[in-house]
Amino acid sequence: MFIFREIKNRKIKKFLAIYISSSITLLGLVHLFSFRYHLPAFIFDSLLVILLFGTINAFIFGWYHGKEGKQKILIREYVLHGIVLLVALFAAYMFTHRKPIKILPLNAKTVAVLPFKNMSDLKEDEYFSDGLTDDILTHLSKISDLQVISRTSVMKYKNTGLTIPEIGKELGAGSILEGSVRREGKRIRITAQLINASNDEHIWAETYDRNINDVFQVQTEIAELIAKNLEANLAPREKIQIKSKPTKNIEAYAFYLKGKEFSTKYTEEDNERAISLFRKAIALDSNYALAFAALASVYDEKTSRYFKAEYWRDSAMAAAKKALEINPDLPEAQFSLAKIYSAKGNYKLAKYHYEKAIRLNPNYSAAIYNLGILYYNEGRLDKAYELIKKSVVLSPDNVFGYIVLGGIFQKIDCPQTSLYWFNMALELEPENQFAYFHLINRFLLNRQYEKAENYFKQLIKISPEWPYGWWLGGKIEMLKKNYTKALLRFNKMLKLTGEEKEYDYGYILLKTGRKAEGLKIIKKDLNSYLESIGSSEDTLNLDAKTVADIYSILGEKQKAVFWLNQAVRKGWIEYKPLLVYPYLEGIKSEPEFQKLISVIREKSDSIKSLILENDPSLNECN
Repeated sequence: MFIFREIKNRKIKKFLAIYISSSITLLGLVHLFSFRYHLPAFIFDSLLVILLFGTINAFIFGWYHGKEGKQKILIREYVLHGIVLLVALFAAYMFTHRKPIKILPLNAKTVAVLPFKNMSDLKEDEYFSDGLTDDILTHLSKISDLQVISRTSVMKYKNTGLTIPEIGKELGAGSILEGSVRREGKRIRITAQLINASNDEHIWAETYDRNINDVFQVQTEIAELIAKNLEANLAPREKIQIKSKPTKNIEAYAFYLKGKEFSTKYTEEDNERAISLFRKAIALDSNYALAFAALASVYDEKTSRYFKAEYWRDSAMAAAKKALEINPDLPEAQFSLAKIYSAKGNYKLAKYHYEKAIRLNPNYSAAIYNLGILYYNEGRLDKAYELIKKSVVLSPDNVFGYIVLGGIFQKIDCPQTSLYWFNMALELEPENQFAYFHLINRFLLNRQYEKAENYFKQLIKISPEWPYGWWLGGKIEMLKKNYTKALLRFNKMLKLTGEEKEYDYGYILLKTGRKAEGLKIIKKDLNSYLESIGSSEDTLNLDAKTVADIYSILGEKQKAVFWLNQAVRKGWIEYKPLLVYPYLEGIKSEPEFQKLISVIREKSDSIKSLILENDPSLNECN
């Protein structure tokens, strides 16, 4: 071809070879001097780009002057060389002024928002910086493409001495947001910086000097910029959610933040303070849905935590419904209503509102955990596993998440896997009573009575006044048929609780020859359960199984089998307690009982297969 023949005739390869070798030598010298005298990097980078484009000039020169004899320099050569030089200079400028490429960690979209530092002169402004942290965290939580570590898990790092990589490792977070807040009169200065937890390098940083009325806009901007820098998809609905302002009244917002501060201290006195502050916020803004939702939560706490009258829970429901009347898409209100329905035994409505809260806030760890518990109690353990596992990722310090995971594998007869999760719980909280409780129960159900007794002794040493420890200790002795010792331990429990004796106590009395006394207790307990089941919209499988136990003890086999059927129909999934505990001795030889055990085993195996199929990280279940 003509072009190749001309390249050969004009000795262009020779010109290029000389040019390239000379360029490499020049680059080597510049690199040496740059290293020796610490010259700016842009010198080498600019020269590299210019020399690369210079190969075009070498080609042009060879094309016009490669033949033998003298050739005149034409105007077009000047034009071509000039164009190449201008392009080279522009490319060098763009190359040396390019933004550095940020390589995000694999888990970059798992974000932890550390408590923002209060830089104000007043210590009292701490509530404002903590509240701002919560609000930014909540905004980020609504972005489904992110995993946001819960508030309870990050608050322990307030004023911590740990490094960012250490915190990231503990929380399993790839990105850490930290910052500070200074408030002076009606002005606020907010600094925020997003950090790569793997190498402690900044991904993004910004400072906002604004009027305090712009605080909600700043929260939105921070959330949007974090999503952008982490390359997270932001759905249209999510954009609307994080841009919405909870109130136009900054004074009401201040009362709300102060109320939140007191509500998380979990004392009865602070609960009253929170109620007062939320009411003040509502008095200033009667359409403050978030304040109504918070009020619902603290009203419910009066009943659930401080054992006040049930009407407080009714007040909580009214406040939650008012919040949803103002803003139907408020996840906090959906969550509060779900908790109330769950406490009232209406589990269908509880699940509905938990699911809605999670749709509105995909990182709502408390809602995810509570919904998982409802499925756990129903025996839908595959669904429970999926939810509880996610809640543990979002709240890695929630010891109860690990305990429930252990319970799930206990129920589907995976003793070693259940032991792993119970030990994880103890590793997180070495003196957690419930972790010990479930470990003891695990050993009991596997008839490892000596190990159960050893853990019982450790538990009593840690918590000698915890009644449920003594109750489980009584179960150990009952299974070993040491009925006198079992009664002693049960009596210790009853002394601590002041509660009435239940059917398991009555059963032991029967075994020790105190028949009349034992039957009286058992029948009274039966009537109590039947009355409770009759008034409840959703019967728990545990209650149905307990009624089956009692009827079996009383020798009413048909009723015992009927209620055991009810328990299985309601989701009872664990066959070992039916075989290990002696309450069902009266029906164990019945064909219906054996059939039910087969049904339960089949269900258990099916759920086990689903869990193993949907979670590749589980290699075995033994």
